[in-house]
Amino acid sequence: MPEYSDIYVISDKRDRGTLNKFLDNFLPDREESADEYEIPQYSDSPDSILSSAGELVDYCCENKTSEHAIYWRAPKQRKPEHGMVFYLADGNVIYGLSTDASDSKFANDLLTRLKTHVGSALGYIGYEASPDVENFDEFKQQIKIHKP
Repeated sequence: MPEYSDIYVISDKRDRGTLNKFLDNFLPDREESADEYEIPQYSDSPDSILSSAGELVDYCCENKTSEHAIYWRAPKQRKPEHGMVFYLADGNVIYGLSTDASDSKFANDLLTRLKTHVGSALGYIGYEASPDVENFDEFKQQIKIHKP
């Protein structure tokens, strides 16, 4: 299994249309990585359990302070291999992609394209690292930490 470059960009665009365009552009052929989604995430006694990523996207778009992560994978090792979104409590969204770390040019191109796609100048490439942040300011700190 390859090591992955993880490409992350933050945006205040927290709507279904932006997410659909993100997925259709970067991961047109995809599968959900989970079978169900708890509200709140990882709860031992969830308020509700949703059966699809689409339902969760709608929930997170309507509930601007809800926090949740959603992951998709590309079948047949297509590139990029994974897509993800992280809904933050401050209303922002981190859009992410993962691809084989051995192709740094492709990862850098994905970062540039992703920034343009969501209209954000803020992003970085990490390696085998989820964006461990809770808000916009913490994301900016991650950019400094992962600066090449």
